[in-house]
Amino acid sequence: MWAVFRVPAWLLAVCLIFPSFAFAAEKPSDVRIIIDISGSMKENDPNNLRIPALKLLVEMLPEGSQAGVWTFGKYVNMLVPLGPVDDKWRKVARDKANAINSVGLRTNIGSALEKAAWKVKADSGFKHSVILLTDGMVDISKDAKNQKERRRILEKVVPRYREQGASIHTIALSDNADVDLLEQIALETRGMSAVA
Repeated sequence: MWAVFRVPAWLLAVCLIFPSFAFAAEKPSDVRIIIDISGSMKENDPNNLRIPALKLLVEMLPEGSQAGVWTFGKYVNMLVPLGPVDDKWRKVARDKANAINSVGLRTNIGSALEKAAWKVKADSGFKHSVILLTDGMVDISKDAKNQKERRRILEKVVPRYREQGASIHTIALSDNADVDLLEQIALETRGMSAVA
């Protein structure tokens, strides 16, 4: 049913998002890129390939689309505000990409998905897609709250995307990632899931 591929993260990101532009001519694209900056990324992305991957995606986004970039660890930050993709937006995104690091504590996937869902609506006039790059598991606490949060993501957060017709493409940047969770998120939203 689902195939797991191992390719460079930047190439995988392009392969995931490009088809949605090519086949979604009836609506302009709305792309939300969510990037994990937790401390474990120092090990799992030591060359910080998330920076060139984001820069490449920025160049691939077509005029007339809109996009935004969020980073997350314990907290979620809007790295590049959601806006129309044009030369000005691309310049801001390329410049801000250089700020991607691995200093975040925890891995708050649920909060990142919630913040990026801002203005995702079935009747928005856009085809909504999310690219989630992470190397970890749900990690909001040292106790049993992590399992409760994992269930909440699947039972409350993901259904909101599905109801609005938005696809979430998940990219696991490590074998330590919760691949089952990432595959389930993608499956439930008609997205793709891969290990980079």
